[in-house]
Amino acid sequence: MKKINLIILLVALIGSAGYVGYLSSMDNPAEDTLLSAPVLLPDFTLSDINGESKSIYQLAENKPTLLIYFNSTCHLCQEELATLSKRIDEFKEYNLILTTVEPLEEMIGFVVGLGVKDKSYVHFLLDSRMDVAGYLQIKSVPSIYCYDAKKQLIAEYVGITKIDLLLEKLAKGK
Repeated sequence: MKKINLIILLVALIGSAGYVGYLSSMDNPAEDTLLSAPVLLPDFTLSDINGESKSIYQLAENKPTLLIYFNSTCHLCQEELATLSKRIDEFKEYNLILTTVEPLEEMIGFVVGLGVKDKSYVHFLLDSRMDVAGYLQIKSVPSIYCYDAKKQLIAEYVGITKIDLLLEKLAKGK
């Protein structure tokens, strides 16, 4: 009888340890092996908030690039971009491309309110024909994509993402 109880206890402990391990892995954001977006940075030319045509590839230069697809009326986007704007100086070694399908009139106040419009490494682009949205198959906002210096996708996230994680991924992309 003691052997059976011992075996049951041992199986329960092993099962519990496995379950706790499984739960802890669920706390980790998408791993690089689980990427679903196309591997290359989208190469589209879009209008910026000044009405000028800008190439995403040219804006990315040869630096790690953070591409964020957002909507200014989305509360998650508002929270993510407000947090990012508070730490914007930490991104000066990278390029940030913030893209939306919204008309300029609907988002200009939001962009100005973030206080990052004057940063040379921050670019706001309007995806009026939904080229980028279609290429990346955007299903939810904010959608966040980290690209390395060679314009290869290294991480992708949907929803609010920790700024430290984004900085860590971009640093790996140098």
